[in-house]
Amino acid sequence: MTTPNFILAGAPKCGTTALATYLRQHPRIFMCMPKEPGYFAADLPEHRYVSTWKDYTALFSGATDEHRAVGEASIFYMYSDSAITEIRRTLPAAKLIVMLRNPVDLAISMHSQALRSRDEDVVDFADAWTLCADRRAGRKVPPRGRDHKILLYDTLPLLGLQLQRLLQTFPESQVRWWFYDDFANDPAQTYREVLAFLDVEHDGRDAFPLVNPRRHARWQSLAQFTQKTPRPLVRAAMYAKRRVGIQRLGVLDALRSVNFVRGQQAIAPALMEEMRAHFTPDIRLLESITGRSLAHWRGAAA
Repeated sequence: MTTPNFILAGAPKCGTTALATYLRQHPRIFMCMPKEPGYFAADLPEHRYVSTWKDYTALFSGATDEHRAVGEASIFYMYSDSAITEIRRTLPAAKLIVMLRNPVDLAISMHSQALRSRDEDVVDFADAWTLCADRRAGRKVPPRGRDHKILLYDTLPLLGLQLQRLLQTFPESQVRWWFYDDFANDPAQTYREVLAFLDVEHDGRDAFPLVNPRRHARWQSLAQFTQKTPRPLVRAAMYAKRRVGIQRLGVLDALRSVNFVRGQQAIAPALMEEMRAHFTPDIRLLESITGRSLAHWRGAAA
């Protein structure tokens, strides 16, 4: 039975998909599919691909002696109330990789992602931000959303508190963190450093194409159809594919390519100021943990 010896534990919208993609292509690294099994986050059941240890370990059955590093990348582990403790109990020797980002940018980007996945139904970010207190109490939650906890845009980006809790559970020698800005500016350097942390030799990669850029929907009704396609239509499409003998029809992909475009909402300066003030205590905590000045994140709120 093969189990992971490293986990990319978070955070969402911090470049984890890109990093996981690059690592997956390394010949000495095995990463499970799907990228985010979410097994250890029992408090986020709708984001768990597997819920039993047998099913979880089966995801790594393809790893061989050629794979020096075996891992997964579940982005909500650090945010979860229970995942890090469970990882420590079950995989005490695992190395944890953490990606960090300006919480203001993370919150805005997470809202865009939640809209795309149809976990969010409030299109304007300013309105969604004001709903955090209600949603914490279980009110005004989208009826088709998977878990209201991922819609708490004032809590999910508190990476200082999350990293502090992680380091209270795992020895620092088994934890490394990188900043999204550094990764975006020089992915090759971050890639080399991650490989060194995993004790894996460099494979000579020198191309780092853009992965998972931020997108938003032009038409919300079309996004609802493509992301939460009615089950009768899904069954009909599966039947058609079997009859024709093809793997994909490509209809939904074509609709998504037209509807989802790169970019983000414009955020009012007053709201940006409010968010910086809200996140400043946590940013200062992150500064004390990482030893890095993040004054540019605090902005005028400093």
